[in-house]
Amino acid sequence: MKRPIGLVLGLLILFGCGGKTYWMVNDLNTNKVYYTKGIDNLSSGAVKFTDAQTGNTITLQNHGEKKMTEEEFKAAVPNMEKSQEPKAAPPTKNE
Repeated sequence: MKRPIGLVLGLLILFGCGGKTYWMVNDLNTNKVYYTKGIDNLSSGAVKFTDAQTGNTITLQNHGEKKMTEEEFKAAVPNMEKSQEPKAAPPTKNE
């Protein structure tokens, strides 16, 4: 009975306390740096992610990646929240 309880508690700690993960991804061909909240590792060895600064989906074959703290991420992408807010529709003319 101890084993299932320990396993459940271990999983809760592992996944419940994890928080968000932030990444800095380097394109090793161009030396361009991207910031993202998640990375998908593709079977080809490439990575696919959404660039936090532009909202564009990026796929890189030749890359380097580094985990970041939330503070480092916010310092690197200071206007992320504003840049990803939905844009207001243009005003309509009342004729």
